[in-house]
Amino acid sequence: MRSVRCVLGLFLVLALLLPMSVARGAQPTDSSQSDSDSFVATVDADVEKELDKTGETTIWVVMRAKANLTQVNTIDDWTERGEFVYDALTETAERTQTDVLTLLERHGVQYESFWVVNTIKVSATKALVEDLAQRSDVARIRADKVQELPEPTPGIDEATVQAVEWGIDRIGAPSVWSTFGTRGEGVVIANIDTGVKFDHPALVSQYRGSVGGGVFDHNYNWVDPSNICGNPSLVPCDNNDHGTHTMGTMVGDDGSGNQIGVAPGATWISAKGCEARSCSDAALLASG
Repeated sequence: MRSVRCVLGLFLVLALLLPMSVARGAQPTDSSQSDSDSFVATVDADVEKELDKTGETTIWVVMRAKANLTQVNTIDDWTERGEFVYDALTETAERTQTDVLTLLERHGVQYESFWVVNTIKVSATKALVEDLAQRSDVARIRADKVQELPEPTPGIDEATVQAVEWGIDRIGAPSVWSTFGTRGEGVVIANIDTGVKFDHPALVSQYRGSVGGGVFDHNYNWVDPSNICGNPSLVPCDNNDHGTHTMGTMVGDDGSGNQIGVAPGATWISAKGCEARSCSDAALLASG
């Protein structure tokens, strides 16, 4: 497995993951949390409102157990470090979710288990939520959210130049290239965004799936958990252009003097965490 250093194209994943770690007794991060003392776990007020209205809703069951990653910074080898984190997260999820998954099977509901955060997505009834909220191994029951992408504002046509773009120059990237003799060579980066137009002239040469001569191998270089780009989704696409833009900011260089990326020597892969104009919790987590 190649080492991967992920650069997130959106802040949305961080915004999503942080609330998932909130346990009962901690200071609430927003007004959507219920303070009901009848439950062991915290239940979002939004969950209770939806259950009162319809009798069922999609929830995220956030487990109390967290993987112990304290020694990760003592591991110098990047691949070994990644494998340690993966093993710790998956082992914790598999070990601590077993009893809850058995309960869900008994209720006959749809669910999806995740390990990047120790959580389970569940189509739940009010009775099931009440059962889950009584469990000491559950920290929080949170509402399913969709993160909306901001609408772009219209721009105007501007003159183009064959040079290093002003933004790249402004942050001093060319000085780093010349002083340290690197433009990101040997590093694989990724974005979690709306996808990437993999054959864009400024990106195609840096795509890890490009094997030369116009031939591509997208295996392990692209993931689209919602199957927006096909079912199965085998070829990278971008139905919004935002992800292509952010990837361009990272590595963009068309080889003809148009340098729009900070690290044009790096190689990229991508995960489509945003379906179109929005990003579901499930797609963001699966991408992570």
